[in-house]
Amino acid sequence: MGFVMSAIASASAKSVFGDLLTAHQTVASNTPATMAATKFADYLEEKQGAGKLPSVTPGRHPTPEQLAKVLFGTAYDPETKTVRLEKIAAEAQKSTAEFAGQLKQALAAHGIDPNIPVELSTGAGGRIIVDNSHPRAAEISKLFGDDPVLAEAYRSIAAQNDQLTLMQAGAAYVKDWNAAKTDGERTALWNRYSTLMDKMISMFSGRITFGPSTEVAESQQMLRRMGLS
Repeated sequence: MGFVMSAIASASAKSVFGDLLTAHQTVASNTPATMAATKFADYLEEKQGAGKLPSVTPGRHPTPEQLAKVLFGTAYDPETKTVRLEKIAAEAQKSTAEFAGQLKQALAAHGIDPNIPVELSTGAGGRIIVDNSHPRAAEISKLFGDDPVLAEAYRSIAAQNDQLTLMQAGAAYVKDWNAAKTDGERTALWNRYSTLMDKMISMFSGRITFGPSTEVAESQQMLRRMGLS
C-alpha cells in the first residue's frame, strides 16, 4: 500500500490525498462521526483489496492548506497554520467509552465476565474478530453476529480511532512543516511522514482492547511507537 502524491505545483492540481479520499468524507468537526467512520471503513476495505496505492512523487510536499482540504477539515486554523484535534479526539474517546459500556452490558447479559479483557478488531467485510486469547471468544463472536447494532457500533468507533491517528500524524507533519526553513527540508519531512502514514494505514485493523477500566486502541499505540504522540 502507499500514499497518493500527485502534482501540486498549481492550485488546480490534485491535492496530496486527492485520490486517497476522493469519494469519502473525513472526520472533521463539522462531520458526523458515525458517517465519517463508515466512509473511512469503506476506504480502508477498498485500499486493502487493491493492495497498493500510487507511490509518492519525488520532490513534492503538500502545504498545510492542501492537506487540510482532504484530512483536517475545520480542525485546521489557516490563520495560525495549526491543527486543533482536541474536539475530534474527545469525541473519539467519548464514543469509545460509550461502546465499552455497551459491550460490558452485552457480555454480562450473556453470562460472560465483563472484567476479562477482550481484544476486538475488524476483518474482511466488516466482520468483528475476537482474539482467541479470551476464554469465551467463540461466544463473543456469535454475540456480534447476532447483534448487528452492536457490531456496527464497534466498526464505527474502530474506524474513528484509526482515522484520528492518521489525522494526528498529519498534524505532526504540519507542525514540523511550519518549523522548516526551506523547501528541501519540507520535502524531506514529507518523505518521512508519508512513509510513516503509509505504514500506519497498512497496519490499521480497528483493533481495540477493552479492559476492566480502560480501552486501548492499537492505532494510538502505533502513533506512540512511531514517536508521533
